[in-house]
Order: sequence, then C-alpha cells, then structure tokens
Amino acid sequence: MTWWIGLLFVIGSACFVVGPIPAYVNAVGGETAAVTFFVGSLSFTTASYLSYVQVIREGDHRWFGWMPHHIGFWATLIQLAGTLFFNATTFRSLSEVPTDMANQVIWRPDALGSACFLIASAIAFAEAGHRWWSWRPGQRDWQITALNLWGSVFFGVSAIGAYVEPSGTLRNAAVANSGTFLGALCFLIASRLMMAEGNSAGATSS
Repeated sequence: MTWWIGLLFVIGSACFVVGPIPAYVNAVGGETAAVTFFVGSLSFTTASYLSYVQVIREGDHRWFGWMPHHIGFWATLIQLAGTLFFNATTFRSLSEVPTDMANQVIWRPDALGSACFLIASAIAFAEAGHRWWSWRPGQRDWQITALNLWGSVFFGVSAIGAYVEPSGTLRNAAVANSGTFLGALCFLIASRLMMAEGNSAGATSS
C-alpha cells in the first residue's frame, strides 16, 4: 500500500506545485487553478486515509483507555484531519465568497489544516528519529519525514501570507504562493521517496 499512498501524495503535491505558479494561472484561468487545488486536496485526503488504515492494520494495537497510543496513529489521524480542512478551503475557493467571510470560510480552515500538517509531521519526524530532534540523512524514513516537516513549515508560512485583509486582498500574495509552492515541492520529493520505499518493500516481500 505504501507505493499507492506515495503515488496519491505525488498527484496531490504536483497539483499544489503548479497551482500557485503565475504562468499556470494565466494559461488556464483562475477557476481551473482553483479546481487544480481542490483535486490536489482530494488526493491528499485519499492518501492520508490509506496511511491511517495502514497504521491501524500494521501498527501497535495497544490501548490506553479507548485511545490507541501508537505514535504513528496520531500522526496519520492528525494529518487526515488537516487534509479535510484543506478540502474545505479549496472547495469554498471554487466559488465567490464575500470579503467579510473569506477569513472564516477559506483562510481559517487553511490555517487549521496547516497547523495539523505541522503537528503530524513533527510527530512523524520524532518517530523516524526516535526523538524530537535527530540527524539521520542516510535513512529513507528520516529523509521522508524531514521533507514533510519542511513542507509543513512552508505551508504554515503560506497560511500567514494568505490572511485576507479588510480590503479583500491577501496579506502577502507572494509569501502565500511561494510557501505553497515550496511546501508542495517538499511533499512531492518525499512522496517520490515513499514510492521508492514501497517498491523496495515489495521486492523484499516477494
């Protein structure tokens, strides 16, 4: 399942990479660019759900009260919640939203989604390195989680720039677009590594 999860993250990341590029927006128009982001968010959600299922099936099933305390469970669950926030943001962006509601229905779920991604990525990075801070560049799991963590940081920066001012303009469109682009690029590279990991696991099992 790892290869398919990686592929879905590749598709979602690619959508978020091209979506904020001005040349792409000028070529296809704002509506198509908005659809690109929405499709990417759906791909992220599908991949995150499969990651959650994979952890449930393969992870540690010990329970603390009613809650599983395997760290991978929390990372995938929080990431899945973040993708749902991104679904809400990108879906509402498909239609016109009054300026006085833009922060509530578009920016707020974007900021919450970015926060979820940052928390989930930090947890996954800690799991890969067995501590909150580690340096293991020779290990693929560490490379993937480190790239995802940087991607989440850039998404957070993008959310800061995407805050809608009373005038209806973004606080800093350049920061919003570049943060989205760089964050998605980090996720794209990490997803390619994930696909390679899935191929390696498949070859080993066969």
